[in-house]
Amino acid sequence: MDSHLHHQTQSQGSRPLKPRKKRLARDQLNLLETSFNANQKLKAEHKTELARQLGVPPKQVAIWYQNRRARHKNDAIEHDYMNIQLELGNVLAENIRLEKQVSMLKFELNKVQQMILFGPTSSAATLPSVSGSSDEQANSSSPGNMICNWGDAGNDDIFPVEELYTCLIGSDTQLWPLN
Repeated sequence: MDSHLHHQTQSQGSRPLKPRKKRLARDQLNLLETSFNANQKLKAEHKTELARQLGVPPKQVAIWYQNRRARHKNDAIEHDYMNIQLELGNVLAENIRLEKQVSMLKFELNKVQQMILFGPTSSAATLPSVSGSSDEQANSSSPGNMICNWGDAGNDDIFPVEELYTCLIGSDTQLWPLN
């Protein structure tokens, strides 16, 4: 063993080996953590007082604080990253929902445009509903969930703009004044 120690000393030149720092005990760590939670920046007076209480050199306390601030910063970045990932997941889910809704609305708009262009008789059978899309909405008795067929108008020669608009928006609100 003596030869091994001698070999280490020779490989490092004429410098003697530094004694290894001892790990801090649990109560020492608790004291440092408590102090860090109270103030993340270490003042010189506080550093010497902590070093005296812990029985370690002030430089070791300063290094511990520096390392703890770095860990704290990394933890905060990791926490922010997780929150951003969660928000991204929510935004992507909302985007998918909105894309489906846009697709459904485009389909309904296309059906209404067909009704306008080709008249009431040709597309009446192809327009099952222009109202709510979910089962929950379909079971509701609100005006927005009515099934509006062209035959509801009663007159095949006149386009029922008011009725069609009411079916599309699901309320009695008017977009423009009617005579």
